[in-house]
Amino acid sequence: MDQAPKRAILHIGTHKTGTTSFQHWLRIHHKRLAIEHGIDIYEGLFQNNRETALLCADGSKQYPTMRQIPEWNTEHWQHQVTQHVVSQVEGQATTLLISSETLSFLRNPKELSTLAKLLATREVTVVVTLRERSNYLRSWAEHLTRDGFTLSDDPNSFAYVQPDSWLADYDSLLAAYRNQFGQESVRVVDYEAEMKMHGSVIPGIMKHIVATTENLPEWRGVFKNSSKQFSEKRKSILQRVIRRLTRR
Repeated sequence: MDQAPKRAILHIGTHKTGTTSFQHWLRIHHKRLAIEHGIDIYEGLFQNNRETALLCADGSKQYPTMRQIPEWNTEHWQHQVTQHVVSQVEGQATTLLISSETLSFLRNPKELSTLAKLLATREVTVVVTLRERSNYLRSWAEHLTRDGFTLSDDPNSFAYVQPDSWLADYDSLLAAYRNQFGQESVRVVDYEAEMKMHGSVIPGIMKHIVATTENLPEWRGVFKNSSKQFSEKRKSILQRVIRRLTRR
């Protein structure tokens, strides 16, 4: 009998839809999720696993992360980080869950093709959480200004938050991932509906990953702010990684 293909679950956000809380829940329950549900959690090098998108970005649009990791497009950085990602993708995990809202910035076919190549040894399912556009743009604008970014009039900018912002062009986002991974491989979670029903997006995301959400680890009351969740332990690990990646 043929073995079932190994799976990769890509949870791509979008931003301001509870991703940080979901990632926190994954971390605190990673052992139980592995034992009871056969799900291994991708361990990133950078906050919110943002390196996964930077490996695929073609530079046609700027992301906040690119300013925070200015060496992202250097050959040395790309090589070292690719090795880290591939080591987990090609590992023994039956199901590997990768959660990174920065992946929702990817749009171009070349970018999605690069992402698919990173995951070539696995069958991919994409889970995306979408929020009502005006609420999303308002919340994103607040997030940017709180983090010290200036809002932009450039339609190509990540800081452009007018109603026609590319960030809220959900049709192009869904089309990009469906064209690469297949129509049925992209699952959509309605942020407002899940918050109204559960007060959390966690069960709405997980219903696309596990057979039943009835025996999940406790998810009620899990809330983390993205600017506060990165632990001191992970910061020290990140600092060591950055020193290694930038050493010449």
